[in-house]
Amino acid sequence: MTQVKLGIGAYKERFLENWDFCLENFDVLELQDFIMPDHLDNPKIIDEYLGMLSGFEGEVTLHGPYLNLVPTSIDKRVREVAEYRYLQAVDAAVKLGARQLVIHSFYDTTTGYSKYDEFWFKENVRFWSAFLPKIKDSGVTILLENVYDKLSDTFAKCLEAIDSHQISSCVDIGHCNCMSTNKPEQWISRVKGHYFHINDNDGTRDGHLLPGKGNIDFHHISKELAGLQSVYLIGEMWDSFAVQFESLQKLQEMICTPNQLLVQ
Repeated sequence: MTQVKLGIGAYKERFLENWDFCLENFDVLELQDFIMPDHLDNPKIIDEYLGMLSGFEGEVTLHGPYLNLVPTSIDKRVREVAEYRYLQAVDAAVKLGARQLVIHSFYDTTTGYSKYDEFWFKENVRFWSAFLPKIKDSGVTILLENVYDKLSDTFAKCLEAIDSHQISSCVDIGHCNCMSTNKPEQWISRVKGHYFHINDNDGTRDGHLLPGKGNIDFHHISKELAGLQSVYLIGEMWDSFAVQFESLQKLQEMICTPNQLLVQ
């Protein structure tokens, strides 16, 4: 049977709205403050989290920076900034005892370049193949998250070409639905992995809705997830933590109980 862990992703400000609930109920806490580069320069937030996490027996993951970072840039200096910030994020993960770090894939939809997927593939393989040896002793695994990525096959082939236990995937179900030409269940089938951002939308924008409130077919998704050995379901919805937890529990039941439908 698939081992399922339930998690939640948020900023500290939002976590504090009901921190005790998160500590008591979720298996995984994804700390997302480090999306903002300024937090990487501020050791205070790490100290604050260390105090807040005292006694927490679950897992901690971090969401790394992505704003204005272009690891596939043709400009060496721009790539160096991305590397610098990612190394800072790995250092923060180590200090917080996090063994997984989510990083957005940089897929630029504005280039107009007809062979962009080939370029994206080549440059990501080059960047991460050079980056991973620099963190080999950290114990941190990079989880590359799809955002504007169009093709699950290109994404999967990139990870296969890098061929390292230090990198895996974070498949964002909502991003698959509204930004990709492949359906979410196709992403899961092709990319596999174990870490999934869970939310719903209507296919036109990234709505961060509860499963069942958009048009994503979570019945098919649960069948694909049931074929994996281990699954992390990380809530990324605008609803309260309690409501998100209940929704993730329902999805967990669907994964572990074939043919069960998600009902809101």
